[in-house]
Amino acid sequence: MKIIIKKEFDGRNYIGTCENIPGCYVQAQNEDKLKINIMRALKIIKQSCAQRNQPFPNGKDRPLFDVRIRFDSLSTDKLVRFFESRNYHIEYIDEKSVLLLNSDFPFNYVHLPRFDRLSPLLIQKIFGKENTIHIDRKGMKLSTSVS
Repeated sequence: MKIIIKKEFDGRNYIGTCENIPGCYVQAQNEDKLKINIMRALKIIKQSCAQRNQPFPNGKDRPLFDVRIRFDSLSTDKLVRFFESRNYHIEYIDEKSVLLLNSDFPFNYVHLPRFDRLSPLLIQKIFGKENTIHIDRKGMKLSTSVS
C-alpha cells in the first residue's frame, strides 16, 4: 500500500492519500497524526466493505467528477452536500471523519476528514488539479487609484 503525504503550501496542514485505495483522503496538523488518521480511515473503509460483503476497493474504483470547482475555503459539511447531490450517501460519520458511498456504484467510497477548512491540496486531490481554482482572499490585494 503506497501512502502519499504532502505538506500544504502554507505549512498549516499535511494531507494524505493511499494511491491504491481510491477515495481515501485525510488531513492533519502533523505527520504523526496524519499516519494515525490514514490507518483509521482504512479501518473504517474495511469495516464498511465487510458489512456489505464487498471486496476492499482498488485503483479501478476511483470516484470521478466532471466538475470544475472554484473556492476560497471548503468545509467537510459543504463537500458532503456536494457529494450527496451526486448520489452519494453517508455510510459512516463521527467527529473526525465521514465516509460516503455512491448509491449507483457501491464500490465508490470517499473518506473525508472533518474540518471547518479543508486543505486546498486535498480538494485538488479529490477533483484533480486541472479542475480546481483556489482563491486566497487573504492574499488578494485590491489596488485603486484616484485621479
